[in-house]
Amino acid sequence: MNADTFLRNLVTEIEPNATVVGIEEREGAYHVSVAGTTGIVADCALPRDEVAAAEHGHEARRRVASVLKRCADDVVAPIGDGRA
Repeated sequence: MNADTFLRNLVTEIEPNATVVGIEEREGAYHVSVAGTTGIVADCALPRDEVAAAEHGHEARRRVASVLKRCADDVVAPIGDGRA
């Protein structure tokens, strides 16, 4: 699996209401743009070697997922449960 597909799949796995709208590889890192339900686009940078390790290792995958989750949390509006 290539890094682009891996990152796109990981974002929708950790936050189904977020989607990757762009990935650029520059300066040894992947710059990922994520959009969600708020109309905002958030950007995060992930070192290329960390993404490569995440495709095969649990700990590296957890670290990459954590960064992407923080990015996705910025673009997805929380849904209230109706409690006051």
